[in-house]
Amino acid sequence: MTRRRKERHHPGAVFLVDKPKGPTSHDIVRDIRRWTGLRRVGHGGTLDPLASGLLPVFVGVATRLNEYLTPYRKSYEATLLLGQSTDTDDSEGEVIASSPVPSLSDEQIDAALEQFRGEIEQVPPQYSAVKRDGVAAYRSARAGEHVEIEPRAVTVHHLTATSIELPYVTLAMSVSTGTYVRAIARDLGEALGCGAHVTEMRRTGIGAKLAEDGHTPEALEAAADADNIWSLAISPAELFPDWPHFHLHGEQLRRIKRGQKIRHAPVDGWDKALALNSENHVAAVLRRDELSAATWQPEKVLAAG
Repeated sequence: MTRRRKERHHPGAVFLVDKPKGPTSHDIVRDIRRWTGLRRVGHGGTLDPLASGLLPVFVGVATRLNEYLTPYRKSYEATLLLGQSTDTDDSEGEVIASSPVPSLSDEQIDAALEQFRGEIEQVPPQYSAVKRDGVAAYRSARAGEHVEIEPRAVTVHHLTATSIELPYVTLAMSVSTGTYVRAIARDLGEALGCGAHVTEMRRTGIGAKLAEDGHTPEALEAAADADNIWSLAISPAELFPDWPHFHLHGEQLRRIKRGQKIRHAPVDGWDKALALNSENHVAAVLRRDELSAATWQPEKVLAAG
C-alpha cells in the first residue's frame, strides 16, 4: 500500500508523549512521522525546549480533532529563580537585569500571586509565537527588535507556591490555553520588585490526561523498532471522556460517513458529541441540530471512520 493510500485509510490515533527537556515539539512530531510512516501528524500544544511533560500528538485523520482540545485546562509545575530577568523569561535567554531578592515571607509571595489568579490580562513574552503584522514575535526578538504585543485575556484557574527556598520558588498551576507560564514568572518577579525567570517547567496534564500517562521518546522508538508502535497509541476519543460518545453501526454510521443527519437521543448540556464505530475509532464530530434536539449533524467527518 502506498503511503498516501495508507494515510487515507488509517483511522487516526493519538500518542501521549512525555517530552523530555531538550527537543522541540516539532522534533517529537518529526520523530513520530518517521516511526509511523505517516506524514499527517500534529501536536496538541507547544512545549518549549526547556519544558518537559505531556505532549499529545495527533496522527492521521485524528489531526482534525486537535482544535477540540483547546478548551481543556493545562496544568504545569514551574521553578522560578528570583532576582534575575532574562530576555526570554527563562534560563535559555540572556540576563538583562539583576536585583537583590528581598526577605519574603510565604504570605507575601502568596499575596503577590493573588493578582494572577482568575481571569487576567497577560502580555505574552517577546520570545513567543504570537504574530505581529504576520511575523512571529520571536523572529523579531532574535533580530534585536522590540515588539509591542497586545495583552490577551487568559484564565488562571489555580496557582499556588508549592515550595519556597529563596531565591527559588516552585509553582503549581492550572491555566487556560494561551497562558504563558514564562509570563507569569516575569510578572510575579516584577510584582515582588526583583525580577524572575523560569528555570524548570513541566506540563503535568491536559484535561483528564496526565504526564504519567505518556510514553518517553525512547519507549516509542523501541516500540517502532519492534514493529509495535501502534500498541502505544490511544483512540482520540480518550482525550474527550466528558463528551457524549455515540456508538453507531449500520445505516446510522453510513449516513454519518456521507455527511447526513441522524436521529439520536439528546444529551443534556451538550451540543456536540463523538460518533464512534465498533472499533472505537472516531467516525465524526456531531453537532446537535438547533431546531431538533434529537437530530445530529456531522460537523467533521473523519474519512476512515
